[in-house]
Amino acid sequence: MKKIITLFAITLCYVQAAGVFATFETTAQKSAKLAFSSSGIVKKIYVDVGSKVKKGDILATLHNEDLVALTATARSQAKFATQEYNRYAQVKDYINASQLDSYKLKKENALTQLRYNESVLYKTTLKAPFDGVITAKTIEEGDVVTVQAATAFKMQSVGPMKLVIKYDARYYNDVKVGQSYIFQIGGMGAKYKATIVKIYPTIDEKTQMVIAEANIKNMPSGLFGAGTIETGK
Repeated sequence: MKKIITLFAITLCYVQAAGVFATFETTAQKSAKLAFSSSGIVKKIYVDVGSKVKKGDILATLHNEDLVALTATARSQAKFATQEYNRYAQVKDYINASQLDSYKLKKENALTQLRYNESVLYKTTLKAPFDGVITAKTIEEGDVVTVQAATAFKMQSVGPMKLVIKYDARYYNDVKVGQSYIFQIGGMGAKYKATIVKIYPTIDEKTQMVIAEANIKNMPSGLFGAGTIETGK
C-alpha cells in the first residue's frame, strides 16, 4: 500500500510538472541595421556605440553641399513658376488657354524637380527610426559609402526585452497564448517566469521548430537558456 501511495505521488507530481521543453534567447522588442540609401563620403557622425537616441535623431550625414545648392535652386524655380502661373490664372479669361496650360505644366515640372532634389538630399542624412541605443558602428568620418555598402549602425530599443522561444513542432497544438514559461538562464541557476504572448503561425521547415514570444523585464539582450512551457499535458 505504501508503494502504491508513493507511486501515485510521483505520478501526480509528474502530471503537475508536465509541459513542453523549450529553449530561448533574449532580444530587444525592436532592432535594426541602418545604412545610407545614397552613395557619398561621410561628413559627420553624431553618435557612438552606447549612445541613446530618440526617433528622428540624426546619426550621421554625407557631404551634400552640391545637393543643398541644387535643391535651393530648384526651390527658387518652383516658387517663380508657381507665382507666374498664379498671375496668368487670374487673367485666364483674357489669354489663350494653351498658353495658360504651358505655364501650368512649367509649374508642375518645377515642383516635381524640387521634390526629387529634396528626396535625394534627404538620403544623405541617416536618422534613428525609433527610440533606442546604438549597439554597433562600422563607419568613420571620411569613409566612402555606397548603397551596396554594409550596415553603418545597429541599434535596438531599450526597456523590456522579449524571449524568442523555440519548441518541437509536435507540440504545436498544445502551446497556447497565455501559458506560463518557466526558464533558467544558461539552463541553470534561478528560475524565472514569463507569459506566452505570441505564437508564430508557421513551422521552420529545416528544424521543425515552432517559435513563440514572451515579454520580460530587467534582462539584457543576448542571453539564452531553456525551460518548460506549462501546458498541463
